[in-house]
Amino acid sequence: MTPQQIGLSGINMRHIRRYIPAIACLALLISCEKAEHGLEGKWQLKTIEADGVVQTVDTVWYNFQNVLFQYQYYVPATDTYHAHPGYKTLEGDSRLELELANENGYDARTFLPHTDWSSPKRTFTIESSSGDRLILNSEGKTYTFHKR
Repeated sequence: MTPQQIGLSGINMRHIRRYIPAIACLALLISCEKAEHGLEGKWQLKTIEADGVVQTVDTVWYNFQNVLFQYQYYVPATDTYHAHPGYKTLEGDSRLELELANENGYDARTFLPHTDWSSPKRTFTIESSSGDRLILNSEGKTYTFHKR
């Protein structure tokens, strides 16, 4: 196709070519999700601290991908993994909302007894976030994760 056939006859193609890298970068920035504290990936829960008592944990993972969230836990006695999908919403720089899904055959109410959550929706404050360490706070508990 020629420039005339697509309606670009009055536009100098050299000027358009100058802006292609800038347009491509802008499109890339718009299409990419904010780094969001580097939450993407699989995080293994290491400790839960409440009322000065630290409990070591090594059988729970929080998995993040874009707006999706998955709560996963391992049962050593039966050598089985269980997981429940959900959604994440990051509000500002420090408020993280996680919600277990109630759709497509998943029932958060039956999954909740395997967690320390009191409801399918939970709000966390991001206390600290780095490449391999994440500290969340919710309902008086501090959760420390390491990236896997």
